[in-house]
Order: sequence, then structure tokens, then C-alpha cells
Amino acid sequence: MTLAPWPLLIGLEDAAAEAEIGWVIDVITAIRSVRTEMNIAPAMQIPLVLAGVTAETYERAQRWSDVVKRTAKIADITSADAPPAGAVQLLVRGDTVALPLKGLIDLATENARLEKEKAKAEAEINRIDAKLSNPDFIARAPEEVVEADREKREEAVARRAKILEALERLKQME
Repeated sequence: MTLAPWPLLIGLEDAAAEAEIGWVIDVITAIRSVRTEMNIAPAMQIPLVLAGVTAETYERAQRWSDVVKRTAKIADITSADAPPAGAVQLLVRGDTVALPLKGLIDLATENARLEKEKAKAEAEINRIDAKLSNPDFIARAPEEVVEADREKREEAVARRAKILEALERLKQME
């Protein structure tokens, strides 16, 4: 079997197309992240508000509204001068988009759930830190085990950071 190199497509870059599709991908990704962080049911349709965006961004959102609505489970896309009260604000390529979730989710329940998750992540970080700060453990444990614990710690730290971000978003909504 002979393999040929992938052809180089020099001169076919399209900055406008990248900006267009890149924005769509980024807005869908941001919305999906919030839905996951806030434990929003997959079937729940939520509104999207474009807050103080340029005419170009508004037109882009209208062109791609069917895709955004379908892939991010958005009920409708509207525009406003400022984000509505009780909305989670997201910055997407310099534009502010907002998800008005107040009244759609129980803030107290969600806050309690996130605090519990944060405590679990912090307990895991502390447990791993205790192991990794023990010279006997480091000296006797195989390198693979020590490295696995370091990776678990990094994952727990990243999980805690996402939880803290979600808690901050909840505070915005109050």
C-alpha cells in the first residue's frame, strides 16, 4: 500500500468562512457547557439572547439559527441591548450571549448540588496531596502509580475549576 502526502491547499484559506463557522461552533460549545454545568435536562429548550451584538453577529445568528437551535436545544434567539436579569452571560468571540435560566432551574438546589460536587473534588485533591507529600509513598511506589495520582489530581483540579465557574454563573443569576 502506497501512501501519498495530503495535498496542501495553499491559498484556499477563507478567514470570513472561519469566522462564520467558528462563531457557530463556539456558541454551541459554550451553551452545551453551561447546560452540562447547570445540570439542565437535555430535552429542555432554553432561550438565547444576543446582548448588544453587532449587526454582523445578529445576521450570522439568524443565518445559522436552525443549526444553533437544533444542536444546542435553544427555543428562540432574540436580541437585546443588555443581558436580561437572571441570565448566564457567555463571551463568544467578543460577543455577549446570554441564557436566561432564572425560573427554568431551581437555583438553591443547583447551588447545593454544585457545592457538594466541589467538596468531593476538594477532598480528592487533599487525599492525593497527602499521598504525594509523603516521602515514603514517593520512594516506594512505582513511578506509574505516582504519575497516575498526579494525573488524577490534575483532573480533580480541573473539575473543581469548572464547578467554581458554574457556581459563579449561578451568582450572576441571583
